[in-house]
Amino acid sequence: MLDFPIIIDADINSLSVKLARCCLQYYLELNAVKIVKIVVPEIIQYGVQDAVILDCDYAYGNNTSGLVVKWFFRNKARPVYQWIVSQKPQDMGILRGRVDLAYRASSDPLKMHRALRIMKPNTDISGDYTCVVSTFMDEDSRTKQMIVFVPETNFCLILNKTHDDTVNVICAADGVFPEPNLTLATPERRLDGVSRPISTTPEMPTAADMQLAAAIGSKGEKYYILISINL
Repeated sequence: MLDFPIIIDADINSLSVKLARCCLQYYLELNAVKIVKIVVPEIIQYGVQDAVILDCDYAYGNNTSGLVVKWFFRNKARPVYQWIVSQKPQDMGILRGRVDLAYRASSDPLKMHRALRIMKPNTDISGDYTCVVSTFMDEDSRTKQMIVFVPETNFCLILNKTHDDTVNVICAADGVFPEPNLTLATPERRLDGVSRPISTTPEMPTAADMQLAAAIGSKGEKYYILISINL
């Protein structure tokens, strides 16, 4: 008989713990901030567009105290953009002076300056972008990569025949970013060759001039040259 009230107490305690957990979970959900969509172009071509927009849409709960939107580039050491609600947005680091701070992604005063509108995107802003949205109660983050690529400004092909009917092939692609792979192939096989950077472009130090050298075994063999970029 003495065990009966102890069992009841145990059940009550268990229910109390579960109820407390449910209430806490409900409270956290009511005050949570969650990124619902991040829009970052995977790849854009240099010089084609005047600006690029990186957007970070989020949902927020009842408590938005301390709401801050930050964008980080490549790492989370220091933000390149920060917007504290009720204050003016700031661009920093590599994006200082390159962001349209008047751009508004939404009419919602709590989402108005969530996005980056980067003017005249260059190859130096290629990399991972992390959006962090936080309040005093919660935080969420998402990361996506953007590549600003540059097609070759010049392509040349040099063929040299040797005395044994072997054809040496040298092809070069100038001013490419990111650093490409040059491949020489026939319809049946890929030819062995050495692909290497030979210089960088003075106007754009991140762009490389690439050269591939290979030998073709038979005199009349058809071949193809492929320029590919690793993203």
